[in-house]
Amino acid sequence: SILKLFMREEEGFHDELSGKERKSSDDSNNQFLMLDFAVDEGLLQKEGRNYNFAHDQIQHAAYSLIPEDERGRLHKHIGKLILIYVSDDELDDVLFLAVDQLNRGAAFIEEEEEKMDLAMLNLRAGEK
Repeated sequence: SILKLFMREEEGFHDELSGKERKSSDDSNNQFLMLDFAVDEGLLQKEGRNYNFAHDQIQHAAYSLIPEDERGRLHKHIGKLILIYVSDDELDDVLFLAVDQLNRGAAFIEEEEEKMDLAMLNLRAGEK
């Protein structure tokens, strides 16, 4: 469900990422129709270009719907999306978020190159 995209503790969802995803497929367009529905129903709030859960309890309830064995993969996917869709100039602004998401999904990183990339991102975040 679209709510899986928003299952980050203490974080919302930025429209700039969603705009890039919207162009990629019909499925994305359907997801953003559901996103608009969630806003209309009061589950999410749109503030400027950001989407946030209307209440912490809604976020926690939605997160609890994701099976525990899928959460790590989801976090890894979110971290990768952040790195893909954020420019190098903007990376410092979301570095901690990207690293946090990737660390939560680290158990699902199998390629040595990806592990090294994550280690370098952690180092970069630690030096900030």
